[in-house]
Amino acid sequence: MKMRVASVAWKIRPVRGDSDYFGHFYDLVEEAHAEGAEVVVLPELHVLELLPLAPTVRELDSAIYLAQYADAIEGWIKRISKSSGLIIVGGSHFRETEEGIKNVCAIGIPGEEIILAEKNNLTVYEQDAWDILPGQGLVTLPRGLGVTICYDSEFPEASRALSNAGALIQCVPSWTETQRGYQRVRWACLSRAVENQIFTIHASLVGSLGREPVPFTYGSSAIICPSVEPFPVEAILRETPLNEEGVVVADLDFDMLHEAREDGEVANWKDRAKSDWVVIDKTQLTPHPPGKNEDGSLN
Repeated sequence: MKMRVASVAWKIRPVRGDSDYFGHFYDLVEEAHAEGAEVVVLPELHVLELLPLAPTVRELDSAIYLAQYADAIEGWIKRISKSSGLIIVGGSHFRETEEGIKNVCAIGIPGEEIILAEKNNLTVYEQDAWDILPGQGLVTLPRGLGVTICYDSEFPEASRALSNAGALIQCVPSWTETQRGYQRVRWACLSRAVENQIFTIHASLVGSLGREPVPFTYGSSAIICPSVEPFPVEAILRETPLNEEGVVVADLDFDMLHEAREDGEVANWKDRAKSDWVVIDKTQLTPHPPGKNEDGSLN
């Protein structure tokens, strides 16, 4: 069985109104649709593209200001998913809840209600500058999909929980400002693919607002496979050029994935629970010095 998926690198562009933003959104999804994708994954917080519409909004108030677009974004994803037949993993945006503002990913499934996946672990900036709240868990999705938003992907336990629940594809919407930030997420995506022998789809926000909270970005988007036969040795099926907008599409072969899990040169998935990984007191591992027998020989 195969599934064609698309990963989007969204480059922030100047907008004169929210229609420009939704038009940009549509163009990227349409490009994926034209390539025959069944699933498209967009980056984290592309809603930041709307900040220039309110030049006097303080950096610290960005999340509060942008949360007003939550209903419109989710409604748009639901309509486009239904009309196109695409599963849209809609990156992320801010949503105001009873507890406070959260960073959430809206997933549009054709003909169904929107599913929201929350970001659970927040960066220092999200906590200190925006005062947003952490999510309360992960969600399972159809077609073997799971979502970990940016920083969440850096925690193996999140991916293992999704994989144990049946996820074979981990979608990772991200926004990273620096090369180190990008590397942390990309290397995490590669690591999760190795650990659980799954596919990961990394989607990056690129471009700049020319000021905080997006003075610059760094990243590319990629469709990643396990580093095992019979997949490509690079473990990357497709990737967008660094720091450029683009849409890449690849066919995920689940028969190949199961073959790798069952008969590959390594068996990370099958071996995941073979050891308790107990940390042993080093004194238990220290060999006793050799003694001497009565005849003087070593014992």
